[in-house]
Amino acid sequence: MLQPLQNIKALAIDLDGTTYLGKEAFPFTFNFVEGLQAYGIKYLFLTNNSSKSSEEHRQKLERMGISVTRDQIYTSQDATIEYLRSVTTGNSLYLLATPGVVREFEEAGYETDSSTPEFVVLAFDLSLTYEKLDRACYFVRKGVPFIATHEDVTWIESEDHRYPDCGALAAAITTATGRKPKFLGKPNPEMVQGFLKRLNLHPGEVAIIGDKLETDIRMGQMNGITTFLVLTGETKPEDLSVSSIQPDFVLQRNVDVLNYLVPQK
Repeated sequence: MLQPLQNIKALAIDLDGTTYLGKEAFPFTFNFVEGLQAYGIKYLFLTNNSSKSSEEHRQKLERMGISVTRDQIYTSQDATIEYLRSVTTGNSLYLLATPGVVREFEEAGYETDSSTPEFVVLAFDLSLTYEKLDRACYFVRKGVPFIATHEDVTWIESEDHRYPDCGALAAAITTATGRKPKFLGKPNPEMVQGFLKRLNLHPGEVAIIGDKLETDIRMGQMNGITTFLVLTGETKPEDLSVSSIQPDFVLQRNVDVLNYLVPQK
């Protein structure tokens, strides 16, 4: 018999591989979100995918039929912007990012194409060119601190298509310069601090649900947060059997988490 988790007041929900795959929401996601609303469980969508701005993520969910506010989405670039604000009062960056993410940093007050940057910041840049990569390497070789939004090496669009993600792009800069970046997305503490602050809750009051052992589940393990692994994305049962990273619970689908939650209303 399942033991309900009395203390869970909110879920941090991964997007790719957990809520949807590619351009389609999993059919059971709608019952999942409706169930959270009926239970009075807070939720936000948590993603390392910095190829899209938060507004672009919101619009994608909206097109799928999932209505959320901007505040219900927390991204690795949100964590990056908050980190930058905590370590410098300056605003000069050399940013490698898609146009939507560039706008997001500019709206936060940053110059994104500085000739004298305080930081080189790498996102999941689907518009990456050789010229941008070369310029980033030039600054990093000169000693400019190097930040990357997240460390995922691949991003799954479909069962048979994986894109090289931010971690792979960062490896190219590291290979050319000998310098490693500071990563800020899942599973790093800056991401945890950011979404807990957004939810205004403590680690023991939140659960993470995601499809990746190395990011979603490891982040929970490192921070005392309950974890649910779903088998609809990257991790397969055979991966779980040989991994040192183990979730608290394993689910076939996101909606199955409702069996473990207690209504808060």
